[in-house]
Amino acid sequence: MTILVTGARGHVGRAVLDALVAAGQDVRASSRDATTLDVPTAKVSADLEDPSTLDAALDGVSGVFLYTRPSGIEGFVKAAEAAGVRHVVLLSSGATLEPRSSGSRIASLHRAVEQALIAAPFAETLLNPGAFATNVLGWRADIAEGVIRTPYPDARIGAIHERDIADVAARILVDGSHAGEALQLSGPAPITFREQAEVLADVLGRPMRVEEETPEQTASRMTALGWPPEVPPEVLRAWERTTREPSVVTDVVREVTGHAPRTFRQWAEDHRADFS
Repeated sequence: MTILVTGARGHVGRAVLDALVAAGQDVRASSRDATTLDVPTAKVSADLEDPSTLDAALDGVSGVFLYTRPSGIEGFVKAAEAAGVRHVVLLSSGATLEPRSSGSRIASLHRAVEQALIAAPFAETLLNPGAFATNVLGWRADIAEGVIRTPYPDARIGAIHERDIADVAARILVDGSHAGEALQLSGPAPITFREQAEVLADVLGRPMRVEEETPEQTASRMTALGWPPEVPPEVLRAWERTTREPSVVTDVVREVTGHAPRTFRQWAEDHRADFS
């Protein structure tokens, strides 16, 4: 059984790859340019937006870890069906499960991919995590100055470690469970940005303060970091909402993997070198 991991250069994709290798699986890593991959497995160049690149990547593959890419999803489904793929595990978004998601640009992009896979002839499992702990890496320059800037320091988000997402994906790809399900994933408990600053200060061994700024300032900085311009306003609205309603926390990570989801402190310790 060969499993293809797309987006293997990303934090989650690489963690899925590592988890599958540790489980003794035959794994193939893909990226748009496989020469950039430093992985302990076979690798192949594949562009999800260019179906002509997918046949070689999917040859002999029974399971796929897929990240959301609305452009080209129809081509992927056709190529996967032709290759005899049996199960696709999609990294989607918790935004699609939000009751207020009908007007959400983020949710609509992810939902388009979800619906294409649901309609496909092979099995699918949708992973719907909320906030990624790795989002903090986008603020490394600020953190180097000893500050976390946010308009909502007391927003309570269920930040999840990428290895927990990966462990869930790997387990499902190996045992073929949870077909046809959408799994809402989260960290073990809501944590505020103020609390994240305290954890980072302790783990990194240096002072860390929270500086409150306007939503417009944060949106501008997020856009400068490469976020699509329509996304920051949605994220900021979600953060504001969690000052009143904590993010949803689930026990799905434990139910699927048998271990509790990792804490934000564990994530910070695992990524200590990224802040040096």
